[in-house]
Amino acid sequence: MQRRFWLGLILGLAAFGALNLLAAHLRSDCGLPALFGLGGCADDIQRAGFPFLFLERGGFIGLNNFSTSALLVDIGVALAGSAALGWAAARWGAGRKA
Repeated sequence: MQRRFWLGLILGLAAFGALNLLAAHLRSDCGLPALFGLGGCADDIQRAGFPFLFLERGGFIGLNNFSTSALLVDIGVALAGSAALGWAAARWGAGRKA
């Protein structure tokens, strides 16, 4: 049962990581490469965070917004969702053995 919980937790965290990368790619003006400084756009705005936006920087005006509280809420949502997925995986596995 404990093994299934940890598997569900790790899969949930991986899913939230992938969703963060996808959201950064879709929200940023020049996609994910721009977030890592590899984009070819001159005035792109880089945005990161799922489900809450915690980083926004770039553009001609030199925008630079970082929200620590949004980052902490994002981490909390990811941990809570992953723990719920782990609990569900452990519960589902225990039901199948009986």
